[in-house]
Amino acid sequence: MRHLLLFCTLFIAIPALAAPAVPLPSTQQGAVLERVVLLARHGIRSPTKPPRTLLAQTGHAWAQWPVAPGELTEHGKQALAQMVELVRQHYTQAGLLQSGSCPTPASIAVWADAKDHRTRESGEIWADRLAPACGLRVSGLANGQEDPIFAGSPAPLSTQEQSAITQEFDQRARTLPTSMDASMAALQAALAPTACTTDTPHCLRASKTILVWKKGKPHLEGGIATGGTAAENLLLEYTQGMPAQAEPFDGHDPATLIGQVFPLHTEESWLIRRLPTLAIHKGTPMATAVQNALAGKPVNGVPAVTEQTKLFVLAGHDTNLDALATLYGLDWSFADQPDPTAPNTTLAFELWRTAHGPCIVIRLFHQGLEALRTLAPPVPALNIQVIAAGSSLQTLRPVQ
Repeated sequence: MRHLLLFCTLFIAIPALAAPAVPLPSTQQGAVLERVVLLARHGIRSPTKPPRTLLAQTGHAWAQWPVAPGELTEHGKQALAQMVELVRQHYTQAGLLQSGSCPTPASIAVWADAKDHRTRESGEIWADRLAPACGLRVSGLANGQEDPIFAGSPAPLSTQEQSAITQEFDQRARTLPTSMDASMAALQAALAPTACTTDTPHCLRASKTILVWKKGKPHLEGGIATGGTAAENLLLEYTQGMPAQAEPFDGHDPATLIGQVFPLHTEESWLIRRLPTLAIHKGTPMATAVQNALAGKPVNGVPAVTEQTKLFVLAGHDTNLDALATLYGLDWSFADQPDPTAPNTTLAFELWRTAHGPCIVIRLFHQGLEALRTLAPPVPALNIQVIAAGSSLQTLRPVQ
């Protein structure tokens, strides 16, 4: 993607190398940060399937975790607390939060996906660390209930939407990058090196990547789907702090191996989560919530958000990050983290008021692979970046 510098409503977009950068609203005299909506992925969790299921899928004996499948770990909670502290300090310096005092009632709202325990726990950490000792509480639907803001529209996909999703998938599947072969070979060698000659069911390249429909919903199956999930599980094992010499890292440098295989997970997201029609269906309720909260309007289903709310946190999933990235044409990567939607990654939608009108700035907070593993405190200069800006959410453009 060709990056352009966007200077909100008072400048025109020009090629990134044609002129020096013009300050964003945060450096313009008189600019005020009015509201922020944060979409945050939960912290480090265990794989969502037990080791015996992963063994059946991959032919590899996976590690035992200290928590049940899909749950936050204590290590993960500590890493998430560090992320929230980074965000709190940033928005205190930006003038949105007050240093040394509790926020006014209704000025901060934290809403977590009630469907999963890991998101509810993550929301609790956000509430506790954004306003320490202030009694801020996370809100959400009843435990276990599916929330349309995170799950998407409850209406079934129409015949037309299903057809469009299938066409979008077919087009992308025909143009898979050749680098997938190397990533798949590296993962195969780490998990089940003899599978393609002695154990065909666990040979990743022998299983063609296809789109299947189950109960009216699209699912990805095949080598890239299995490989993408396995690659993510390797990253989770490493960031959890499991021994580097443990299988499947034995004989491999963990960070190098994860970097080699993680493109499978990124491609898995591209083939299913970032299909435009599916992203619209799943992401529109959340996009509407973001837009209304930034405008100081009520958010349907979230009574905690009022016109007094200055900071609204959505504690969700990487799937939510993928959906909003697709809807708003956002794209990003990190030098120290192969997963663009890694645990704790937080997407910030900021509303600034300037002398020339409103400006929306999109900011990213993240933690590097090694930082997640070692619990090294985030560094603002390395772990905060602006990726897009515009006069509204509909006019966002990439920022160099």
